[in-house]
Amino acid sequence: MAEQDQDTRQREKRVNQTEQHDESVLNPEIKDELDLSKKERRLIEKEKLKGMGMKKKLEYIWMYYKPAIFGVIIAIALIFGVKDFYEQSKIKTVMSISVVNSTVSDTDEFEQEIKEALGNGDDKYSKVEIGVNLTTDADPSEFNYTAQMAYVTQVQAGTIDIMVMPEELYQTLNENQVFVDLKELLGADNFEAFGSQTDTTHISITDSELAEKLGVSYEPMCIVVPYSAPDQENVVKWLETLNPAKN
Repeated sequence: MAEQDQDTRQREKRVNQTEQHDESVLNPEIKDELDLSKKERRLIEKEKLKGMGMKKKLEYIWMYYKPAIFGVIIAIALIFGVKDFYEQSKIKTVMSISVVNSTVSDTDEFEQEIKEALGNGDDKYSKVEIGVNLTTDADPSEFNYTAQMAYVTQVQAGTIDIMVMPEELYQTLNENQVFVDLKELLGADNFEAFGSQTDTTHISITDSELAEKLGVSYEPMCIVVPYSAPDQENVVKWLETLNPAKN
């Protein structure tokens, strides 16, 4: 029994000595440490870490190198942030289509199809946008309040190339004469290939496949081009792909 007690006391003594050693290494008293050279300081740091257990090493590194660790993290975040900003700045919208009363949730496939029709299929820095945020009231001849604000903002900012809408809404909006003359834009032959139209500032078409891709249930679909459309050259290219005489 006495031998067992003696072994226990010796083990406790060794544990205490180890803890005291770790603590002394973690918080060493070095006289005139500021006067040491960088090389001497590095050697001292190395010796400190050698005598520590894993837990103490982690505590020491976190305590004394925390600013450097945060500095590295911030630097890496800045590098990736600048790279992402640079990549985004190179992207150009080559076609923006706004569809009224659309129920579609995924337009990626159709956007890629339009990109290819415009000759930009392999260009990762060009994109087509199909907006589906414009809706009408129960009466399809009027936008609801939110859509009215969005419509005015987008047209004034010149961010819409083409709009697809019910004919009733077109008749209301056209009172302000805000749409391009499509006969003039497309040329008489291309415009007339779409069939008889009530005027030259819209094209009404019935195309179930296009209606499905755009997520609309109304027919005919009325296609117009706002005066502020930024890329009318691509408008012509895409409308030509809808031309019944070429399909």
